Amino acid sequence: MDDGSYSSSGPIFVLVPIDDAARHATELDANYDHQYYDQNGNLVGLLVNLSSSEKTVYTLGRPGPSGDLPDLHISEARPRRGSPHIFPLHASFQLVPETGAVLLWDHSSTNSVKPFGAPNSWGYTVKFRSESSPRSVLVARGINTHIAFASGSNNTKLCQFEIQWQAEGMYDFHKDEPYFVGPQESRTKRYVQNMKLGGGSYGTVYSALDAETGKMIAVKRFHNLSGKHLTFATREVDNLKKKALRQHPHILRILDSAGGGEKDDWGEIFMPLKKGNLKDLCETMQTEEDRWALSQQVLYQILLALDCLTDNDVVHRDVKPDNILFDFDEDGNYQFCLGDFGLSNDPERAITAAGTEPFMAPEICYRKKQTTKVDIWSLFATIVWMRNSQFRAACSRLRALDLHKWIISISKTAGYEPIRAMASHDPKKRPSAKRQLDILDSGEYEEYGEEEGDPGDLLSAQFAQAMSLQGDSSQSYGSGSAGYPTSPEMAYYEPYASGLYTGYGGAGGMKGGDYVPPPMGTDEAPRRVSYLFNFNEKNSYIVLTCQLKAWVSPYGNAYAPPQSRDSDEGTVMPEIRTAVPTIAEGDGFTYEEYMEERRRLKGKNRGGI
Repeated sequence: MDDGSYSSSGPIFVLVPIDDAARHATELDANYDHQYYDQNGNLVGLLVNLSSSEKTVYTLGRPGPSGDLPDLHISEARPRRGSPHIFPLHASFQLVPETGAVLLWDHSSTNSVKPFGAPNSWGYTVKFRSESSPRSVLVARGINTHIAFASGSNNTKLCQFEIQWQAEGMYDFHKDEPYFVGPQESRTKRYVQNMKLGGGSYGTVYSALDAETGKMIAVKRFHNLSGKHLTFATREVDNLKKKALRQHPHILRILDSAGGGEKDDWGEIFMPLKKGNLKDLCETMQTEEDRWALSQQVLYQILLALDCLTDNDVVHRDVKPDNILFDFDEDGNYQFCLGDFGLSNDPERAITAAGTEPFMAPEICYRKKQTTKVDIWSLFATIVWMRNSQFRAACSRLRALDLHKWIISISKTAGYEPIRAMASHDPKKRPSAKRQLDILDSGEYEEYGEEEGDPGDLLSAQFAQAMSLQGDSSQSYGSGSAGYPTSPEMAYYEPYASGLYTGYGGAGGMKGGDYVPPPMGTDEAPRRVSYLFNFNEKNSYIVLTCQLKAWVSPYGNAYAPPQSRDSDEGTVMPEIRTAVPTIAEGDGFTYEEYMEERRRLKGKNRGGI
C-alpha cells in the first residue's frame, strides 16, 4: 500500500482503472503493495515507481503454472468466465536509464496490448511499429495516455487504464507540451522531437527520442524534396542503406527512413545520436599536443571509413570536422565515424562542385572529374586543421588557391612525412585509403615530390615566395613548443602601402578598374582618402588626384593587376572587398560639386569619368 508520499525525479505514474475489468484487477489482494490511495483513503489505482535504480522493470500478467508472479496482477490465476484473456507475462513497463523514458512492452502472443490517446483531448497515439512479440512503444505525458491490455469481441478494448503521471523522468529533454511527434506527415509516428542540432541548405537535424527504443536519435529532415533537394536526399539514403556502409563501425549508420516516395515532397532519415562532432571536440582541447595526438586516431579511423567507401564506389566529397562525429566505446576510447552523405556521388559521374572550401580538393574547385582521391585530400586538410591553430583561425577566410598553396607547404614540414603524399595536387599521386593505411601500419613511405612536374611543387614555391615578401622572420616555418610543427601566422588582409595617383579621363572616361601600384616601403596606409578634382571644359577632360589606401591579400601577388573591380586579386578593401576607395572631401572641389559638374558635362555629351 502506498500513501502517496514520495520525492524523486525519476518516472512515477499511477494506472487508474477505467472499465470493470481494470477496477477488478486493481482491487485484487495480490496488488496490495502497489495500491495507491488519495488523502481521503480512496483507492486511486496501481502505482508504478521507476525512480529507483534497483527497480527498472514492472511486469503485468497473472500467476503462471510454475508459480511465477508478476509485479502487477491484471487477472486472477484462474480467470472468471467472460473475463479477458491475460497471459502470465502479458506486458511490462521498462525504464530506459540513459534517457529516463518509459517503454510499454507487449509480451502477449496475440498482440492484445493497445496503447491509445484520450478521446476528445490533446495527446498522441503512437502505435507499435512491430507486429512480432515482444514489441515496445513509448509512454509519456500526452503520449499513449491510455492502455487496453486485452481485446473483446469486435475488437473492443478491455481492461483499460489511464496513466496519470506523478513524475515523468525524460532526463535532459525539453518539457514543452504538447510534444511534437513525427514524422508529422506520416500516420506512423516514430519519434518525439527534442532540440535542433544544426542544419544546412538541404535539411535540418534534430535530436529526438525514438518511440520504439526510448533512446535518443538524430533525425535529419529534408526541407523540400524537389529539384536538387530531392537528388541530395535520395542520394544520402541510397548510400547509407548500402549493407557494407550500414555495418561499418566508422560510418554513421542509418536506422530507418520515412517519406521520400515518388509522390512525397518530404523525407526524413533516422540515425544514432553521437556525443558531438570533431569541430566541437577540438575546440574543447587546451593544447596542440592533445589535438595532435587525437589527430592520429581520427586519421586512422576515417581512412578505414574511406577505404569502405572506395570499395563501394562512393565519393563522400565533404569530409570535414563538422561531418566527423564521435562517441565512446565500452572502454572509454574515442570512436569516430563519417556522416552526412548528402554530397556523396558515384565517382563515374562526379564532376559538380561540392564540399566546404577549406577542405575541398583542387579538382573539386576546378570542376574536374573526381575520384575517391578527393576525400584523401579533404582528410589531410582536416588533420592540418586539427594540428595547426593558425590554419584553423584563417582557413575559412581564404580563397581555394591560397588554401591549396598553404596545405601543400604545411605537408612538407616535420611531422607530416608519412601522410604528405595525401596533399599531392595531382590526385593520381595521392595514395588510396588502403595504401595510406598500409603506410601507417608499416612505417614505410616514399618521399613526396620526388617526381618532377607535380603542380603542387609550383604552388608550394609560389606560397613560399609570397611569404618572403612579408619581410617578417617571425612568420617563417618552424616548430612550436614540444617540437610540433607550426605554420606562419597569417592575417587575411593587412595594410600594404599608400601613394598618389593622377589620372586623366577623356571622352571615353577613365578606366575605373585600373590598378594603382603602391610604392613599397610604407609601413602603414593612410586613414583618409583625399581627392582633388580639376575641370577643363575646353579640352573636355578631368584631372583626378587621389591618395589611396591599399590593402592586399598576403597570399596573392601585391603587384598583379586585379581581374575585376571586386576581385580578390591585387588590392582589396577589408570587409567590403572592393578596390574602390571610400570618398572623402579633399582640398579641391567637393564630391557633390564634382558630381554636379559631371552631370552637366554629360548633358552636353562631353563624356566624363
